[in-house]
Amino acid sequence: MKNPAGMEACSCRDEEAPPLRPLALALSLTATVFAVELAGGWWTGSLALLADAAHVAIDLIALAMALFAALLGRRPPDSRRTFGYRRVEVLAALGNAVALWVATGIILREAYFRFFSPTPVAAKSMIALAGVGLACNLASGLILARSSRRNINLRGAFLHVATDALGALGAMLAGAVILETGWYQADAVASGLICVGIIATSYWLLRDSIRILLEGAPARLDIEEVRSALAALDGVKEVHDLHLWSLTEGSESMSGHLVIEPGRDSHAVLGAGRALLKERFRLGHVTLQVEKQD
Repeated sequence: MKNPAGMEACSCRDEEAPPLRPLALALSLTATVFAVELAGGWWTGSLALLADAAHVAIDLIALAMALFAALLGRRPPDSRRTFGYRRVEVLAALGNAVALWVATGIILREAYFRFFSPTPVAAKSMIALAGVGLACNLASGLILARSSRRNINLRGAFLHVATDALGALGAMLAGAVILETGWYQADAVASGLICVGIIATSYWLLRDSIRILLEGAPARLDIEEVRSALAALDGVKEVHDLHLWSLTEGSESMSGHLVIEPGRDSHAVLGAGRALLKERFRLGHVTLQVEKQD
C-alpha cells in the first residue's frame, strides 16, 4: 500500500489465541488441592498445609483471572481497541506475580511465629494429604507446561501450579522429619523454604510482564541483529525508525523504514524484507515502509 508521502508499506499479521482447555483443567485440579489442603491443615494442625492452602487459594483466584483474561483476549479488535484485548493477559500475569508476593509475606510472617512457638502436627496425615496435593499439582503442571512456553498468561498460571507442587513437597518432607525426630519446627522451616521458591519463580514473571507493558523489545530478539539483517538486503542503503515490542508474549510486532537505492523495485524489497522477518525472526506483525533515495 502507498501512503500520502509516496512511501510504500507492507503489513503482515499472524497471531494465535492461547488455548482455554489447559487453564480450565488446571483450575479444576487446583480447586481440589485447595479443598484437600484446607481441610487437612485444620485436621492435622500443620502450618505447612495451611500455608500452602492459603497460597493455593490465591493461585485459585489467579487461575480464574488467567482464564478470564484468556477469554477476554479472544474478543476481536474494535474501533476503540484496535489491537483487541490480548494485553489483558499481560495484566493478569502481572497480577499473578503480585499475588504470589503477597502470599509469601503472609506465609513468612506466620512461619516466624510458628518456629518460636511450635505446635503438635499429625505427621502421617500431613504427608498423605500433601501427597494428594502434589499429585494434582503435577497433573496441572503437565497440562500447562507446553502452552506456557508461548504465552505469558499461561506461564503465570504454570508458575502458580509449580509453586503449589513445591509447597506440597515441602509439607511432605516436613511431615517426614517430624515423624522421625519429633522436631515440630520443621513445619515452619518448610513454610519458609516454600516462600523462597515462590519468590524465585515469580521474579521472572514480574520482570517479563513489566517489560511488555513498557513496550520493551522481546527478550528473544536483538534489535541490532534485526537492523543488520534488513540493512544487508539487496538494494537497502539504510534502516531507521526501527521499533520492536510485544502486544503480549508470542505476539511480537515490528515497524521500520527502509531507504533503498534509486531504481530498485520497492515491491521486491518489501517482499524480501517480509520473508526475512517471518522466516528468520518469526515476527508475526510487521509494518515496513520503503523510502526511495533521490
